[in-house]
Amino acid sequence: MTGNARRGATVLRILAALVIAIVILHIVLDRLFAYRLHQALGYGAVYGKMMVFELLTRYIGAVVIALLAYAQFRLFRSLMPKSVAKVAAFAASFLGYIVGYGLFSLDPTPWLAAFHHQVFHRTDPLLHVDLSFYVYVLPVINEMVGRILFLYIVSILLHALYLVVLWAFQGRITKDTDLPKRIGRVAKRLMWMMGLVFVAFAAIAFIGRYNAMLSTGNSSFVSGPDFVMAKLDIGVFTWVHVVLLLLVAFAFFWLAVRPNRMYEVVDGFVRFQSRWFIRPIQAFGTFVGAWILTAIIGALTNSLYVHPNQNRVELPYIKDSIDSTRWAINIEHVKTKPFQGADTLTTSELNKDANAVANVRVNDQDQTKAVYNQLQSFKSYFDFQDVSVDRYQQQEVYVSARQMNQSQLPVPTWINKTLVYTHGYGVAISPVNDVTQNGLPNLIASDTPQVTQPPVPALKQPQIYFGTMQGTVIAPSKEAEFDYPSGSSDATSHYQGGDGLPVKGNRLLLALETGSLKYFTSDQLTDKSEYLFDRDVYQRIHDIAPFLRVDQDAFPFVDPGTGHVMWMVDAYTETANIPYADTYMGTRYIRNSVKVVMDAYTGATKFYVVDKTDPLLKTYMSIYPSLFTSQIPQDVRAHFRYPNDLFKAQSQALTRYHMTDPSAFYNQEDLWSLAHQIYQQNQTQTRAPVYQMIRMPGEQKPAFVLSELYTPVNKDNLNGWLVADNGPAHYGELRLYQFPQSSLVFGPMQVENQIDANPNISQQLSLWNQQGSHVVRGDLLLVPIGDALVYVEPIYLVANRENSLPQLQMVIVDFQQKVYSGDSLADALQNVVKGLSVDTGVGLGNNSVTSDTGNAGTTNGNGTTPSTTPSSTGGGNQTPAGGAATSGSLAQSAQQWLQKYKEDTAKGNFSQAGQDLAQLGDVLNKLAATQAKGNTSKSGK
Repeated sequence: MTGNARRGATVLRILAALVIAIVILHIVLDRLFAYRLHQALGYGAVYGKMMVFELLTRYIGAVVIALLAYAQFRLFRSLMPKSVAKVAAFAASFLGYIVGYGLFSLDPTPWLAAFHHQVFHRTDPLLHVDLSFYVYVLPVINEMVGRILFLYIVSILLHALYLVVLWAFQGRITKDTDLPKRIGRVAKRLMWMMGLVFVAFAAIAFIGRYNAMLSTGNSSFVSGPDFVMAKLDIGVFTWVHVVLLLLVAFAFFWLAVRPNRMYEVVDGFVRFQSRWFIRPIQAFGTFVGAWILTAIIGALTNSLYVHPNQNRVELPYIKDSIDSTRWAINIEHVKTKPFQGADTLTTSELNKDANAVANVRVNDQDQTKAVYNQLQSFKSYFDFQDVSVDRYQQQEVYVSARQMNQSQLPVPTWINKTLVYTHGYGVAISPVNDVTQNGLPNLIASDTPQVTQPPVPALKQPQIYFGTMQGTVIAPSKEAEFDYPSGSSDATSHYQGGDGLPVKGNRLLLALETGSLKYFTSDQLTDKSEYLFDRDVYQRIHDIAPFLRVDQDAFPFVDPGTGHVMWMVDAYTETANIPYADTYMGTRYIRNSVKVVMDAYTGATKFYVVDKTDPLLKTYMSIYPSLFTSQIPQDVRAHFRYPNDLFKAQSQALTRYHMTDPSAFYNQEDLWSLAHQIYQQNQTQTRAPVYQMIRMPGEQKPAFVLSELYTPVNKDNLNGWLVADNGPAHYGELRLYQFPQSSLVFGPMQVENQIDANPNISQQLSLWNQQGSHVVRGDLLLVPIGDALVYVEPIYLVANRENSLPQLQMVIVDFQQKVYSGDSLADALQNVVKGLSVDTGVGLGNNSVTSDTGNAGTTNGNGTTPSTTPSSTGGGNQTPAGGAATSGSLAQSAQQWLQKYKEDTAKGNFSQAGQDLAQLGDVLNKLAATQAKGNTSKSGK
């Protein structure tokens, strides 16, 4: 080797070593930074296990493939000059490393689960294998077989290419007297490799029996193998394919052990004998012919036997689909109850269900979000991103967090975005049924500084550093952090610390990862400064537990223990590998087994176990024992909500899978549809599930439930009502109330049509739509009162101007196919009790918002504002000095009882509120009688 060549080789080695050192240093620093971040979150052990597995498989796999690539290159080394061979060897190894890095970038959890999994104790109905094999083992087998087979086929192609090159150029390589033997050795090795690859194909065909169990079926009535696939494809044809593939492999092995029959050497040249390759070709042709023949037999069986007898031969597989789907989507234990509503509604029943009536949603969820952003954001960079439904004690409320939207900062400098405007502030909460005199939500948690009223706990730490916000910040620092505007100055605070990464000791890592030297040059940072990252709760959960599916409906609540705002998120375990299960939410099995709670101030995140029976969660708990906790504080459990997305999927599944008889399912005899409603500005849409605090039929107390309504397909009458219990005692329990099919029960669209067809209401709505405003319709709610069912729909009025506020104008109640209305729900229900429908002209256009005395205030969904409360000596039953109750005195008494009802409800004294409502009913009855008597006297005149 010349001096220049040696120097070039040395430079090449130095460059290679430098590249390797840089890569290793980058990997170490990057992983160290990620590990320290997860340590700050409190889950370093969880990430450490995933990181070790990922590093070992990815880099060891890459090195192994690089070595294999170098070994394959050695075949061609003798065909090129040495100087070129070295460069080519390096290129081949580098290419092998890149391929190996990509092939073995494995998701750690599925592979760890394959070796730590818990059995399901449930087998598939055809092969009788525990479902854990399909969920954990089969995916790993498929992945590994696919990777190995890919590499093996590449090796075969390289050997074949090398053999062709040697054979084609053997006339030019006359100096190599050992060439015929070399060609013979390569040909023999290639035959062995071809035989082995067909053995692998036979194994894949065998594994295909289990993969076939995960087929989607005919997408009509069987979600999995049907008669032909179960009896023929899996039962017979698979074995035929396995045997024939092994026969092809044997044919290649036969050539490998008798290489002298493959070729002969004539005058020093290798000549292959094509006739000896006929047997492998014949064997492979037999396999292809058998594959075509089995496909034809299956198609003929399906068309000539199965289709004419489908309603009989497919029944066992339909039954398997029903059972597997109901179990997988978790609707197999739905409690079905018949129900037929009463045709009367009395004052005593209203009084008995005062608690439930007091929580009927007359405020619409979407409209409430608009109100919060208009009245409670205060600054353009404060934002209420969403409004959620929750409850405190027995009061249903809307809740939203006032978060920081840094994209709206007027001066978005690094100082402002990172050190000053670091957090949101406080929450807005309003009862779903309570409106002010202007028809707007009555806030019981609001303003800056934060103000709360019972039953909302006092908010001791209103700052919100974590939620659904993006971006990273540093806190505390020497800069005061903005809380909220206060007169001519700003209220500020300094972060007290939480689950952030300390800047001290991590400046180098932060500078390298963020590409900024500010962590060294800024004099605003202190020894207590923390790098607050993953401030979006969804991103934080994904970083800690990427194997969990996260629901996108995080909601805040106030924890009475800490006085902090907390975020609750539903997390799911899921798998698509359940035989015979239908697909919902993009998967075949799903459980809401985990509730994730994150502190909005500190960022501390807890993963609470809510379904200990879930086999998937058991496996994850065995892999990551430090991640989950089963000790759930009562204050947290009190805010559990059944997830909306899961309930939607279960509701959709029940439109078909409430039918458990295979024959009925095949004929689709009782197919249901999710109910529709008219919403917003007369848009017809599928009615979304609704959270409600109501007393369900047959129950003694109100419960916080999530509900959905069903109608028959292409019909609008009501035939089903699904509810999910959110209470701690029966959390997650599903109940399906079925209505009689022999009598008509109005469904939501029939009620909507009846409302629109009523000339009085139609005229009123048209009038409002013509006065520089437009009407917005809220959700149509089904509410049980006593043994009766009533529909409630709030009507709002919005001015045709930008940023106008929706105001409640009317509440419509439909009962027993008659329409009633009032300025408030209480008014409308009293009209129901008195039988005063809108056809009598009652309840239309009486939208007064002040009392006769002119006092202004808030109401409990009733639209009036009394100035006094009933006295202890009689209250609303007081009469004037003359002894006879006049209309004026009765109206004043009614106002007084109404105000007392509101106050008792706000205090959570629902038993007393029920008595108040009873007194109010008595006064209203007397008032009606007095007015009727007066009308009679006038007509007599």
